[in-house]
Amino acid sequence: MYSLAMHQTVVLSAPEAHPAPEKPFTIATAHRVMRYHIACRAKKCPRKAAALFALVDAGRVVPSTSKPR
Repeated sequence: MYSLAMHQTVVLSAPEAHPAPEKPFTIATAHRVMRYHIACRAKKCPRKAAALFALVDAGRVVPSTSKPR
């Protein structure tokens, strides 16, 4: 199993890690994607945007009106 830092390094350096998923994320997967894509902005990273949408849709996250993700 890799560390979170290792995954973040891969995410930042691999463009193929950023496309939106074919199916909506599960809650657990969305949380994991949010951790791995912590340095990404949802406006520029379709994968993080899909994870954020899944968490908002499930009522797990309330989007900030003043700070972008």
